[in-house]
Amino acid sequence: ALRRELQAVRTHRAAHRSRRQDAPIPVVALVGYTNAGKSTLLNTMTDAGVLAEDKLFATLDPTTRKVRLPGGNLEVLFSDTVGFIQKLPTQLVAAFRATLEEIASASVVLHVLDVSADNAPAQCAAVLQVLEELGVQDLPLVTAWNKIDACADSAAVRALAASRADTVAISGATGEGLAQLMAAVSGKLAESMVEMEVLLPYSAGALLDEVHKMGKVSSTAYTELGTRLTARVPRCLIGKLQP
Repeated sequence: ALRRELQAVRTHRAAHRSRRQDAPIPVVALVGYTNAGKSTLLNTMTDAGVLAEDKLFATLDPTTRKVRLPGGNLEVLFSDTVGFIQKLPTQLVAAFRATLEEIASASVVLHVLDVSADNAPAQCAAVLQVLEELGVQDLPLVTAWNKIDACADSAAVRALAASRADTVAISGATGEGLAQLMAAVSGKLAESMVEMEVLLPYSAGALLDEVHKMGKVSSTAYTELGTRLTARVPRCLIGKLQP
């Protein structure tokens, strides 16, 4: 029954990706060990009402919500994924991996770690291993040390997180650290943009508007054939801009 549900999720997500490619918007994929608090974090950021319970595979059908990042008009999609576990039953490995295909199309991966868990290092290692097996270990990565409010010495954990690159201590339940987390995600999105020089026909006005909204245009020239521009754009726009 679980295998059938996983296959249904895979088909459902493929349809969502296809629709998003028609109207590209940067995707931030939430990944993490099961019960790390990804759904609670998504709820807090977007009031999405995603099922958040302490249960294995509670989020089989990943939920995606649009979030406007602070300091601009850039909107991104935060997409929740099924929680990772160690020692998954062999017969479910392929189907489980299939539900994570969403990550490959992401602009940024947000790794949510339950930093209060006794086995947090092992959970972190398990997630990073799965990302490597999926071939997405080189995608821009931000790590959220979640459940900081449940740590015995939260001040020490905050200080350790602050000393690490691209790591933010947060509480998805209380909202602590979310402003810093959004800033870190925004910074990673900016870093991951690709510089392109393109010639857009004047009939592609809508695409030109997307480039201005989602990217950073450094030069514009108007020619007989269309608008020639140099811009840094998110990965999700590259396919639409390539000839």
